[in-house]
Amino acid sequence: MKVSIQYLESTPARAGITPGEARGRLRDAFGHVDFSEVLLGWDLDPRVIEACAEECARHGAGLYLWQPILSAHASFKVDPSWRVIALDGEPAGRADEKPEFRFVCPNRAAVMEGVLASLTKALEIGCFQGVFLDRIRLPSPSLDLTRNFGCFCNACCEAAEGSGFDLLASRATVREQLRGPEGRREAVWSLLSPHGPRAQVTPDPLERLMEFRLRSITAFVKTISSSLAARGLKVGLDCFAPTLTHMVGQDLAALAPGADWIKVMTYARAFGHASLPFELVAFVDWLVAAGGETETSAVEWLAQATGWPLPGAREVIRAGGLPAWILTEELRRGRSMGAAHLRAGIELLEIPDVSRLDRNQIQTDAAAVHAAQPEGVVLSWDLWHMPAWRLELAASLYGSAR
Repeated sequence: MKVSIQYLESTPARAGITPGEARGRLRDAFGHVDFSEVLLGWDLDPRVIEACAEECARHGAGLYLWQPILSAHASFKVDPSWRVIALDGEPAGRADEKPEFRFVCPNRAAVMEGVLASLTKALEIGCFQGVFLDRIRLPSPSLDLTRNFGCFCNACCEAAEGSGFDLLASRATVREQLRGPEGRREAVWSLLSPHGPRAQVTPDPLERLMEFRLRSITAFVKTISSSLAARGLKVGLDCFAPTLTHMVGQDLAALAPGADWIKVMTYARAFGHASLPFELVAFVDWLVAAGGETETSAVEWLAQATGWPLPGAREVIRAGGLPAWILTEELRRGRSMGAAHLRAGIELLEIPDVSRLDRNQIQTDAAAVHAAQPEGVVLSWDLWHMPAWRLELAASLYGSAR
């Protein structure tokens, strides 16, 4: 089984890392695990990149640039007019949203130009054999559909009109639907259930909206992937767990032909954006806050929509109490959805209030991953925060020990 690792997410805390420190931490990790690829974070000091490239070359591992695509970062400045517009007509997300979660619209020509220019600049150093595309999606609607579900900007309206779809009329219908508890339930069902039983009626406007979003993201990523392949670079994709992909505009079957492999974020223990606990708890909170649901009824509805055996309380979910069986099921769903060369994202980092793991949990999750037989695993989401004992354990569990 192939084992890859993500390293040096671009954060203020990493700004002061020296080339020697970066190389040393990576060298120690290679002492435990025979990585096939190292996915190196964006906007790093070129000297740090070169040091990591040399270490990867020593161990015969591929070096990928790990790059966010549809959200802001230091080398990709976002014009406010590019932001995803939500159902309420405002830029998606909170007013104080961190730059890395300020998503931009895939249908804007200026966004495509900016992304390609940012990638070209980042690849000038010439150390990379591939690119790992992150944030190839629209904002997750789980926190609040009205504030996060998009995009309804002018560029999207024009693109939709070209395919005979009235985007603004659909938006008005969906907003009306979200006024009542039954409509909110149906909306969540539509977002999550290409997988659950389809007994409930799926609202046509929301279904068409989702199809439009899927096509928009697929077309955007296809252009980026083709550009990278033309340079002779391999392409890896960072995607949500399969049950959650459609709600952020990701169609695994349509994305797969343009990628050498796809990692799905099967994070069942961590609590952060895109993890299973975070997205589920966010949906529960929104359903309860919007009215008409208790915590128990909201969790039961999500269990039906996802087909997952969920614990009855959101605090259990938040604390990493999801059954390991969900990992097996998600990877099988990903394969059935057409995701070739599928890899499981496995969180191994230790960050207070985000991820706290014990040996038994890591072993149980590994057994669930093996049951689904993915092509490999991606140890996530930053080596810098992984204790050495976890790397040793991962090597023994996934068969890539030195």
